[in-house]
Amino acid sequence: MGKFDSKVVIVTGSSSGIGEATAIAFAKEGANVTVTGRNAERLAGVAEKCRKAGAKVLEIVCELTKFESLELVINKTVEAFGALDILVNNAGSGIMGPVEKMELNEYEELMQLDVRAPIFLCKYALPHLRKTKGCIVNVSSSFSTRAYPGMVVYCLTKAAMDHFTRGLASECVADGIRVNTINPGMVVTRFMDPLLSEQDISNFRKDFSATKQPLGAVPKEEIASGILYLCGATSATGTSLVVDGGLGIE
Repeated sequence: MGKFDSKVVIVTGSSSGIGEATAIAFAKEGANVTVTGRNAERLAGVAEKCRKAGAKVLEIVCELTKFESLELVINKTVEAFGALDILVNNAGSGIMGPVEKMELNEYEELMQLDVRAPIFLCKYALPHLRKTKGCIVNVSSSFSTRAYPGMVVYCLTKAAMDHFTRGLASECVADGIRVNTINPGMVVTRFMDPLLSEQDISNFRKDFSATKQPLGAVPKEEIASGILYLCGATSATGTSLVVDGGLGIE
């Protein structure tokens, strides 16, 4: 038997990276999983891996910057599985470059995906989580407490997510719903593809790890393990679990 046998879990942004690793980890622990993403082919591949681990899986191809998708993800999950126990808000994007060169459409898309989407997914999930005494994990970043040139607005969105998580935890504690964040350091995944070239990613990984993150890039599987830990830690709410490869000791 797995630690999350028959629990119903939503993992957004689960077609690759941290979301993929998290969905598979829950599947291996007996959960029923909803996976979401924009790329149908990659999402189907992740769903198949979850099924091979023994899970029942619901695939939802959607764009979470479209407001109507948010309630749809929650409703379809409850329709398919009859309940909701865990929401993992993992989907996100970033902007690389100075504020002076940022365009309005880039800013709006970032805020819609990194801030608006998790907030309203939580809103629509709460009535169902209240019934199951469930929990929420918001995937933030260790950059939430730091300001890096060229990543200012991304850092802002993650600071907002940390503060939102603490506030929501205080609102939900009486209902038995726990809300936490996990704050990864640099994890090299498809997340960086739209931001940097392949060579830039290689250089960024090497240089950043050497100068800022002494233990190197964090494996996505370790972040997934941290998420599962928070979902099973019945005394943790309103907290941030930092897994940053030593970034915080500089």
